[in-house]
Formats: sequence, C-alpha cells, structure tokens
Amino acid sequence: MRCAPRVRRALLAAAILALAACGGHKPEVTPPGVARDTIPPRVEAESLPPEKIEDVNAPLEPGIQGSGQVVRIALASGVPRVTLSATGEWKLYDSNGESTLLHGDGGEQWIVEPERGGLRASRLDGTPTGVRPAPFIARPMTRGSFVLVNGKRYRGEVSVAPAPGGVTVVNRLYLEDYLRGVVPLEIGRSRTEDERAAVEAQAVAARSYAYTHLVHDAARPYDMVATVLDQVYGGADAENPLADRAVQGTTRLVLTYNGRIVNAPYHSTCGGSTAAASEVWKEGDEPYLVAVSDRIPGTVDRFYCDPSPTFRWSRTYDQSALQTALDRYLRSYAAVPSGGVGTVRSVEIESRTPSGRVKTLGIGTSRGHFSLRGNDIRFVLRSSGGEILNSTYFSVESRQDRGGSLSSLVIRGSGNGHGIGMCQWGAIGRARAGADYRSILGTYYPGTVGAAVGR
Repeated sequence: MRCAPRVRRALLAAAILALAACGGHKPEVTPPGVARDTIPPRVEAESLPPEKIEDVNAPLEPGIQGSGQVVRIALASGVPRVTLSATGEWKLYDSNGESTLLHGDGGEQWIVEPERGGLRASRLDGTPTGVRPAPFIARPMTRGSFVLVNGKRYRGEVSVAPAPGGVTVVNRLYLEDYLRGVVPLEIGRSRTEDERAAVEAQAVAARSYAYTHLVHDAARPYDMVATVLDQVYGGADAENPLADRAVQGTTRLVLTYNGRIVNAPYHSTCGGSTAAASEVWKEGDEPYLVAVSDRIPGTVDRFYCDPSPTFRWSRTYDQSALQTALDRYLRSYAAVPSGGVGTVRSVEIESRTPSGRVKTLGIGTSRGHFSLRGNDIRFVLRSSGGEILNSTYFSVESRQDRGGSLSSLVIRGSGNGHGIGMCQWGAIGRARAGADYRSILGTYYPGTVGAAVGR
C-alpha cells in the first residue's frame, strides 16, 4: 500500500519530530506500540530482491558495533539547535566528514546550530567555532561508546544538517542495532521470557518494515523517522536484554512473498479479528494481509488479545466536544463548504467491512451530509486532547436534544490500531500459549516465507 504523498508525509514528519525534539507533545504510544497509525505504510512487496540490497552511503567508521545493512533515522527536523556529546572519546567532523572540527573526551557538550548556510558548534561555556560547511558528523572513537543527542545515547554516528526552521538530526547505524532500539518500544518493555516468541515475531516484522522503507534517493537524507510515522525508535536507552536476544536470534530474517520482502504492518490490539488492508486503507488487498480470527480455539468469547487494556473501550462526546472535533478535523477528510461544518444532527454507521469494522460513517449536519471511510474516521473523531479514535471496530449510541441537534455520542469499540497484519497483544497471547515466532508470523501474514537477507 502506498504512503500518503511525499510532500504531506515530509511536512507531517518534520512537525512531529520538531515537537518531539523540543520536548513538546508527542504522539501517545501505549505498548504494544501503535506505529504507523498516523499515515498508512506501504504494504506492497516493493523492496529490492535481497541480493541487491546494499548499504546506504559509505561504510560506517571502523570500530562501531554492528554489521550489515545501514539505515538512516531522522531524530529531529526543523529544530533550532541540537546538543551533542558522547560517552567516550569522539570526533565532530564538518564538510560531511571530510575534516575534523573537534576532538572530544566525552565530558564536554557542544551545541550545533545553523549559521549563514552552514553550521556552527559552541561549547556550553560559550566558546564557538567558526561557521563550517555542513553536514556535521559526530562519531565515537572507541568501541562501546555512544553519541549523545540531547542527552540520549545512540549507536553508530549522528549527522546534523541545516533544514527549514533549524537543523535535521539523523542517526546512521546498522539495521540490527536500530532494531534493538525499536522492538522494546513497539512490543512493550515489560515482556517476560514466556512471551519471547512475540518479541521475536516483532523483531522480524520490524526488520521487514525497515527493509521496505529504505530510500534509494540521494536527495532525501533519511530512510525513516523515529516516531509513530514509521517505527518508534529510542536509541540505546530503549534497549533491554529480552529484545536484544530476540533481535540476535532472528538476525537478518525478513518476511517474503513470492521472493520479495514485504512490508509487515502491525498494531496493538485487533479486538477479535484482524482486517484486510482494503477494509481500512484506501488501497487494494494483498494476499498476505487478510482478516485473521484471534479467537482461542474451543472457546466462544475468548481471544488471544483479550488481556489488552484496549480490547474493549468506550469514548463519550458531549455536544461541544463533538462539534469541536468536526470543526477542526473534518475538512481534512471531506469536502466541507466554506461556511463550515454546521450543527451536528446525526452520526450513523452506514456500512461495515467483512471483519465487522466501520466501512463508512455518515455525519449529518445543518450544512449537509458527510461520509467518512475507514481509517479516516479515527482522525476526525478525536478526543478533546487530540487523541485519535482507538479503532474503527465500534458501535455508536447517540441522543438528540429537542431542537434536533446531537446532544451526546457514545462510541463502544474493540481493539487499538488499524487492525492490519500482526496483532501485538494477540502475538503475546499466542506466545503465552506456546506458539513460536514462526507460527505467529505465519498466522498473521499467511503465505509469507521467512528468508535471510544481506551478509
């Protein structure tokens, strides 16, 4: 499945990264993670054949831990400045690594900010360098050391380049090391040994996603962002032993279909059944992304994902909250007249998908009728705090006042996330029941085959 247009995706990514880097509001993630709910990912098998996948740019500095495929992860974009340091000896290069700007011992911090088309670095005590050509590259010089970006540890190296509004900060590292900072945040850091198979399944799914999002375009300085727009990545500070073992135990394994690596979307909780891609996203189906029941065999009302805190949920809107949500968000997903949405009079489910999710939702107002389809519904019916709706697997109850306006709306739903691909809580439940990671992946991505990629 195709992403949103590149321009829209880039602008949204930059905005979220800027907020995250500045300590502002970040998208809420309830482990297991909810990555990719903001913009649907590509789900077609569009990556290069494994034998043709190559490292991005030049090899990393000798001595940096890891091996194999290199990825570039945007940590921030459009931020006014960034603070760099390291846990040991390190160097800061300018001119894309062509000359050494400074040699640090790990105890000093440098602020990098844009200046007259280039970059300038300043020690915290105020000693600045001159303006130097971008990008700057920060590299640790000793094995086991990390670059610090605003106090957080990252493996590999970090580049800083001028960007609209400030600078873009990119972590360049080996893919297997990247996964160590992804898997714990996506499947949840509190996983136990009896849930290891779910963590291993997460590692394979995340690796497959990463390979299909490598950017073979020199004009774009990164492959993925470190937020829910792609996969949540927390660097070395996010790593834990169980996830490390899962990544190592599945090293280089990806999912393939007809010999090509596939994107492997996943979500927190399916609520009883996953969905085919076309049920939620405005795209065609894929043979490995179909509706899969999460019901436990031999039971009537038990599901592998029912331990999830969002297996069943409800959200209530009063008249003001519903009107505010529609006024703010509806025009991004429907043709709203110049006079505005109008007073809300009705919210009704017009059709459902084969798995039971809402296919189209009708909203009647004093200005007309609006129809929302699939995942768009979630981004319109936000809470007063801006949180999107958990899923499209829901029913509605509404009341009208004497004037015919909608006075309240209660949505009762199941699950959390888009519902396509692997249900993370379902994977946890299956692991607890004794399934191995290959069985879990075969269940949620039927027809796929595991294959090793790279060196």
